[in-house]
Amino acid sequence: MKLLQPITLGGKSLKNSMAMAPMTRSRADFHGIVSDSTVLYYTQRASAGLIITEAINISNEALGSPLTPGIFTPEQIEGWKKVTQAVHENHGVIYAQLWHTGRVGHSLVKNGNLPVAPSAIAIQGQQHSKRHVRFQQMK
Repeated sequence: MKLLQPITLGGKSLKNSMAMAPMTRSRADFHGIVSDSTVLYYTQRASAGLIITEAINISNEALGSPLTPGIFTPEQIEGWKKVTQAVHENHGVIYAQLWHTGRVGHSLVKNGNLPVAPSAIAIQGQQHSKRHVRFQQMK
């Protein structure tokens, strides 16, 4: 297998074997809406055979970190439509990584609401960064 040769993966034809792994960008606004900088970011990487987006919150309860994108409001969906359209126009393949942070979420980014998780057992040995405190001060 050659890195730059076309390949079929799970029935999807890809132009090469390069895949862009998901990386949290924290570039969304306070409402989880991605902007033109996100469109540009993913468009610049459309030459990869496969792009997997950063983690995208599936609901308000899924939020675990500030400035991370969502895909549960009409405005958030419109933002991601711009991203996927631009990637597709540049012959790229993109899949969304959907997430819910569960017990790792923090009340500071949930307007004081406790995280929603399948277990009432709190996570041990983890700390949220000071970025959450700055996020609350900026709101």
